[in-house]
Amino acid sequence: MGDTVTNKNLAPQLQKYLSLSDKERIVFIQKDKWIDYPDAKNILQKIEDIFNSPPSIRPKGMLIYGMSNNGKTAILKKFYRAHLPGEYTDEDGDIINHMPVVYVVAPPSSEESRMYSEILSCMGISIKHNEKVSKKSEDLLYYLKLMKTKMIIIDEIHNVLHGAHTKMTQLMATLKTISNNTMIPIILAGTDSALAAVDIDNQTRSRFKPYELKRWKNDDVYANFVATFEAMLPLKNASNLYQNQKILSQLFELSEGAIGETLDILENTAVQVIRDKSEKITLKAIG
Repeated sequence: MGDTVTNKNLAPQLQKYLSLSDKERIVFIQKDKWIDYPDAKNILQKIEDIFNSPPSIRPKGMLIYGMSNNGKTAILKKFYRAHLPGEYTDEDGDIINHMPVVYVVAPPSSEESRMYSEILSCMGISIKHNEKVSKKSEDLLYYLKLMKTKMIIIDEIHNVLHGAHTKMTQLMATLKTISNNTMIPIILAGTDSALAAVDIDNQTRSRFKPYELKRWKNDDVYANFVATFEAMLPLKNASNLYQNQKILSQLFELSEGAIGETLDILENTAVQVIRDKSEKITLKAIG
């Protein structure tokens, strides 16, 4: 009977994964994972505070912005998973869908009608795309109330910059109107260019207060994040990434300080070293 394989850097609860086949370990590595870090905790707390705030005739939302692939979507989906849809029974005894948070990816258009369609579609509502905007507006207000929605999240809001400035201005005004009429706060997220979407006037800026998810630095916070992720990779040999400044610097340079890109590089490299049987992330393996 062979010796049990262990990796001192692998999280204790994941040691059992070392006995899985290469294919099974690769599938596990490629699954989405959540890792806490200071900026993410701060943003999640801000969104939670907005979510739990009492109804207001002028709800305050926020705009989370920053470089591409730097964790914005992961943060928003983490929040969404904490408030998943469910059901409730109304006063007539009917079972109604309950959607506390509506998560939408903004369409590549500044058309008001297209945005209504996307939101309704994400709520599971059948729609006719050529329906009048007024009818889509009525439907949205009705279903947001029926489903007891408390927050709308619109990711990739920089997509609305594709189009005439007047249409973008009208779209942002529409989002404010939806928020006002429902007393539901709206959270926006996008790249640095998304600032242009809220930089229309003082009222829009104050409604969607910008919060920058900053580019990472090659420091202890980054090293800790990488080490935490290593502890989630079921490799048979310890890579000791936290102690290897050359690897950390290479990771940081290749990722340009974007946390999503850092994770992609580590995932791809982990898969590679399982396949070539080296079972360890090295400077050469990262490339």
